[in-house]
Amino acid sequence: MVLGYYKYLVKKFIIDSFYKFNLRKDNYIGKNCSISKDLVINGSVNIRDNTVILGKVILNNNVSVGNGARIGNIEIGLNSHIESGVICTGYGNGKIIIGKESYIGINNILDWSDNITIGDFVHIAGPSTGLWTHSSARQCLNSLPLNNKDIEFRPTSPIVIEHNTYIGGNCTIYPGIIIHHHSIVAPNSVVTKNVKPHVMVGGVPAKIIKNI
Repeated sequence: MVLGYYKYLVKKFIIDSFYKFNLRKDNYIGKNCSISKDLVINGSVNIRDNTVILGKVILNNNVSVGNGARIGNIEIGLNSHIESGVICTGYGNGKIIIGKESYIGINNILDWSDNITIGDFVHIAGPSTGLWTHSSARQCLNSLPLNNKDIEFRPTSPIVIEHNTYIGGNCTIYPGIIIHHHSIVAPNSVVTKNVKPHVMVGGVPAKIIKNI
């Protein structure tokens, strides 16, 4: 037990030293956070309480991450904000890239089973909007076990959200979707087809409501 305690102290010293010498004085790290040692911070950031930062995370200047968020495999651009309860999840080699001045709303889900690219000045409102880059429907219908990740039965496809796009709360964005610039997705919508620029879409499935 004594040996285990000393190992804990040594590990804590190494981690504390890492953050002491790699975090700027104007960074804020909240209470009860779990942070991967490979976190890259380019500037000043604000990470609130109970946040989990997994591997392959890059935070650029003036990024903020809300309480209880769980993020990984993601690069977040200048002045962007990740709200409380946002979850990055997935299985595969995907990566999430978010541009500058963008907002990911409360309790939203970003699936990095394939790539997600989110542009500048994008607002994805919460709660509970999901960007899904995979489907397990075939896996389910063919009675395959959960640990079977065969691409034939669990296909993936990237999502692209272009600049100046607004997506309302409680929406589902299907794999392979491109939402083009200067467009709006109304709340409570299911997007199964690409969205043209300069339109508002809404409904289940989402259809064009009007030009904007």
